[in-house]
Amino acid sequence: MAEDRPAAIPLVTARRLHPAVLPGWIRALVVICCGIEGLLLLAGLVGYPIARQASFMLGGFWSPLIWEGAGLYPGQRLAMFLTYGLLHGGLLHLAMNMISLAAVARELNRMVGPARMGAIYLASQVSGAALFAAMQPQAGPMIGASGAVFGLAGALVGFAAITLRRRRRSLAPLVRAVALILGLNIALTLLMPSIAWEAHLGGAAAGLILGLIFAFSPSAR
Repeated sequence: MAEDRPAAIPLVTARRLHPAVLPGWIRALVVICCGIEGLLLLAGLVGYPIARQASFMLGGFWSPLIWEGAGLYPGQRLAMFLTYGLLHGGLLHLAMNMISLAAVARELNRMVGPARMGAIYLASQVSGAALFAAMQPQAGPMIGASGAVFGLAGALVGFAAITLRRRRRSLAPLVRAVALILGLNIALTLLMPSIAWEAHLGGAAAGLILGLIFAFSPSAR
């Protein structure tokens, strides 16, 4: 129920909505993430579990590299802001992120289009990692697309909030959806202390800000 309500919110004018489909870059991202996880699982089955550790070393986000050290290869300090979102800690972690990504992206694409959604995704992933590094300067590796997914969710909330206010409709459904998302995130953090909630927070904040900005832009009216 909570996932369906935001989908009905952004009806400003029907002609402004994009098709309710996943854009090509989202599909490609899902395929890449699933392909990487599949290869790592296969490597473990054939006797090379070290492949997963190696992928985390090379592609995970390591906060200490921001403050000290040059990394294992040139440019790792910058590249890890992009690569960490492609790695996951197993099938459950991958499934949760990819299902959430598809659900949120499908609706956000209708409001802002694929190009703007791409900008939101990238900004949220970078912002999530930056806040993680600031709050956990000695932690790592941090992996997963959840920071960027939270960014898309934040943008969905921001855009929908402005749309509701513009149409003078009640914000109650949106408040309930946000409360549910926050409650689930807090519960998961308590149950699974290894979750990088800092990345979730950083991604959601960046997405919310961009969602508000895009809602006020001329193309959103």
